[in-house]
Amino acid sequence: MALKTLTINQIFKGHSASQYFGAEGTINTSIAIDPDLPIISTDVRTSGFAVPVGSEPFGNAATIATDIVRILNNPKNTLTYAVTSGGKLLSYSVTQIGLTTVLGSETSIGTVTGSAAVWAEYYNNYIYIFTPTDISRYGPLDNSPTLSNTIWTTVAPLTAAGGGLGKVALTNTTYPSLRGVSLPNHHAFVHGDGSMYFTDFKNGQGLIHRINTKLSGNEGVIDGTTAPSLYNALDLPWGFYPTSVGPYGTSVLITGIYTIDTKVNQGRSAFVLWDPTNTVSFYQGPVFLPDPLCTAQLNVNGIVHFWTGNAQNGVRVSRYLGGESVREVVYQEEGLPPFPGAVDVLGNRIVWGGFSTNPTVGAVVWAYGSKDGRLPAGLHNVMKTSSVGTTPIVTALKYVQQNSNIAPKVVVAWRNESTRNIEQYSTTATLTSVLRWMFNIGRKFEIKKISVPLGGAVAANTTITPTLYFDDLSSNKVLTVINNTNYASKRKIIYRGTELKDTVALNNMVLELAWTGTNPLPVAFPIFIDIDIKEDESTG
Repeated sequence: MALKTLTINQIFKGHSASQYFGAEGTINTSIAIDPDLPIISTDVRTSGFAVPVGSEPFGNAATIATDIVRILNNPKNTLTYAVTSGGKLLSYSVTQIGLTTVLGSETSIGTVTGSAAVWAEYYNNYIYIFTPTDISRYGPLDNSPTLSNTIWTTVAPLTAAGGGLGKVALTNTTYPSLRGVSLPNHHAFVHGDGSMYFTDFKNGQGLIHRINTKLSGNEGVIDGTTAPSLYNALDLPWGFYPTSVGPYGTSVLITGIYTIDTKVNQGRSAFVLWDPTNTVSFYQGPVFLPDPLCTAQLNVNGIVHFWTGNAQNGVRVSRYLGGESVREVVYQEEGLPPFPGAVDVLGNRIVWGGFSTNPTVGAVVWAYGSKDGRLPAGLHNVMKTSSVGTTPIVTALKYVQQNSNIAPKVVVAWRNESTRNIEQYSTTATLTSVLRWMFNIGRKFEIKKISVPLGGAVAANTTITPTLYFDDLSSNKVLTVINNTNYASKRKIIYRGTELKDTVALNNMVLELAWTGTNPLPVAFPIFIDIDIKEDESTG
């Protein structure tokens, strides 16, 4: 007989890199748990505790109808806009409730010609909506905006009321589909040189086009003159399907793929760097990345992050170090690389959309890092949407509320087999949070005592269910539920004696905590687990 105490001191380092082994401060897995949040909505400090996160839809699923491909804000008004794959432009207003801002008041503005959209971008007083073969725009946002269609191909002077740029139609090239959602074949960003650049693919070759507008009564109304809008501003390598464009200093960084099949690896993804003043070619690349698909990029405090993976399972986040050097930040065996509109940053934390199947199924948000750079960086699952079904996934997300950096809130669009919606954090939603730790003992042992401190007192609507799993989750024991009936007003829960009878394992165990009530009561640290390691290794 040998008594030993297992101690859980903190979870800042997030998901461990392997199933059975983890460093101090890591967890086995989690769903909708965020240690970056305070213990209650009125507190002001990062708690470091296991804080459950709830969310609920604020959109109308019937109005949204199809996948939201982009969520965006702009400097001209306080509305949040969403664009769907069905070509619909929606807006949402912000309401102040106490100290919290919430989104609501959904308005359907209109639908673009062809009822299809792949991307949207704010540029010079307008929201530009990219369709499979053309471009629409909504604006001027600061003066009676209207929706104008086919402004890329229409042969007439571009004006506030319509017209166009008279360019060659875009090509509707088929890109890989992830859980039923195609990667956008046109992606755009606004560069520091005052132009918007966007992608295309035609006759086996990737292309970069440019839109440049200038003032005429209102900002951004007519075509530019110094650097006018241009079809085919750059030829990309043959067979290189551009997936995203973004900034790298004064250069344009363009990611692309050579694999468009979802089963066979036809070649690694890559990126090129281009100086927009060079009308002939890019100046660096292709620089190849480790996986077949590169779906998104994000410039975080001057450092570009790439999301790569494949169309079956596996997500890798890497940092570009300059030259031809890329360094992995984190890798997930489960998941798909996110869509380009499903990545964002706030402070030192990057977030991206995806899904989970273990321990529960749902469209979720992943995060790496903290709002405070002094804290350890780790991989966390910080939000699970209300999505159900077998193949849910996040299609777009964004930090749109200047609510408070005490508790930053990301807005998330998701889909499953039959429903599409958009949702936000909620302190009254029914929780679906789960947290697991793996303890790999390697010898026969029995659990004698478990002490779980709480970040507050048990109150009405508190429901936390502790479960012990033994020997690779082959069996389990559910402990007494933490609720207002069993542990009213308690701030620490202790399990021992007959409660832990027959809690014997041969090799390993998992402790799971699952929240299902509406009270987001955090679990505090340290958690202590006393075990008795048996000298008799017989399996009986």
